Amino acid sequence: MHPEICPKPDRSKLVPNFVKTAENDVLDIGWAEGALSDGRPYRAEYWAQDQIGMVTFFFSVNDMEAHTDSMFQDLLVKEGLVEFPQAKVHLSARSLLDWSGNRMWSVNVVLDAEDGVFARVRFPFNSFEKRGD
Repeated sequence: MHPEICPKPDRSKLVPNFVKTAENDVLDIGWAEGALSDGRPYRAEYWAQDQIGMVTFFFSVNDMEAHTDSMFQDLLVKEGLVEFPQAKVHLSARSLLDWSGNRMWSVNVVLDAEDGVFARVRFPFNSFEKRGD
């Protein structure tokens, strides 16, 4: 894939949240960037809410418009990004516009919760740094 066909996800306006509040109970933990085997850039963001750890992958929908949740599960495994140690998988995808107006997939994977580990990422995350402190 050429970058002009599959642009890099624009997450430049994200303001990480480090403290739970009544207005926002999501905690942003880390991020990573890379490219799929077809050259498509992706961004992964690790976050937690209500004692549930999650990772969300963002990448262009171009040439993947008809993908289903099970296809994304297969893709993440094939790309070596995620492993699913048990049959119970919590993954959901939806398309959205990023801050540059590009259509992106947002693929959310539950990593762990009180009742077990559902997925493991196979790459390190960079820590979000507090801004304005």
